[in-house]
Amino acid sequence: MENRDELGQHLRIVSLVGASILVSLFLYLGVEEFIRARFRPFQGFLAVTDVQRLRYALFALAVVAVILVRVLRQVILRRASSEDGKAALHRLQKASLLSLVLSEVPAVAGLVLFLIRGQNVDFYVLLGISIVLVFMYFPRRSAWEAWLL
Repeated sequence: MENRDELGQHLRIVSLVGASILVSLFLYLGVEEFIRARFRPFQGFLAVTDVQRLRYALFALAVVAVILVRVLRQVILRRASSEDGKAALHRLQKASLLSLVLSEVPAVAGLVLFLIRGQNVDFYVLLGISIVLVFMYFPRRSAWEAWLL
């Protein structure tokens, strides 16, 4: 069955990207733990006077990423009545890839906050948000098949 093979190919690509992002999240954790242990007590690499403003900005960036994932998925996945199966599959793949990539943004913001000021608890919170988002938007064959019908 050609359609199932094509669906499988698209799904494999997105699954590979999702798995890579998940691995990178755990690599961020490893880097954070290594730096924290090596430079104990780690106070960050930069002296920022207004750390609270920086925290708010990076947490706001994470919130914007979460909102963008939701909004852009809805926009991209809006179906046209005259759309064929291939076009729908490509839009589904695009929405899934975008969702996974945006899911990584909170962890990157947390890592930046950690590297600048040594805020490891904030890093853990933002990393946790990213991990949850990746699992939420990780591609599942049953969900893709249901959406394509």
